[in-house]
Amino acid sequence: MEMQSFLYDSPAFDSFLRENPHEAGEVEFLKSIAKKGMHAIDIGANIGITSVVIAKIIRREGRLCSFEPVPEYCGILKDNISSNGLANVKVHRLAVTDRVGRAPFFQKGSSSGIVFEEGARRLEVSTTNIDRFLYDEKMERTDLINMDCEGSELLVLRGAKETLRKNKVNIFCEIHHDFLKELGQSVDDIVEYLQGLEFQVQSISLNDLKTGSNFEDCEYIYATN
Repeated sequence: MEMQSFLYDSPAFDSFLRENPHEAGEVEFLKSIAKKGMHAIDIGANIGITSVVIAKIIRREGRLCSFEPVPEYCGILKDNISSNGLANVKVHRLAVTDRVGRAPFFQKGSSSGIVFEEGARRLEVSTTNIDRFLYDEKMERTDLINMDCEGSELLVLRGAKETLRKNKVNIFCEIHHDFLKELGQSVDDIVEYLQGLEFQVQSISLNDLKTGSNFEDCEYIYATN
């Protein structure tokens, strides 16, 4: 992991984004869809880059729930939320899937998820689903869901079915084609599921942030209803 602690409004963070086009593309797209006052969810928050960006944009009027199940990352995430002076974020050391309970989780390098990789460290993590979590938290609306969950994409969305039905939601989701394939799933399954809930789904290229309809090799999808 090239960076851990960071300050959003700093030359060092600007330099990091210039040197890392993947993260820079995520930040720019989130800046285009996040709005002041939104209630947001960040799934697979890792060390907090996307969480800090979202929280800065939604400001005090907004509310963000960030999920990161790996203990080391979760600790760094909390530190970055604190050092950036953000009081509108609540961090949860949970994996998000389609059910509540416990599940095996695998961490390798700076990535982690439910799909085993050779050389990965196995963890047991607590899990939740979005519908149950929001009910328990009494979070009455959701405006934005950001997802980087390395294979759990479809499971997360299945566990958010009622939330997606009841809310006008912007969904920005990284697509991990290889991990989905390991689970017998594909991006087509995700697109079909969201379209069944009356979402408009587009593919996104982070190189130029253009949207389209070519999902076969897409890096991200963006869905709105």
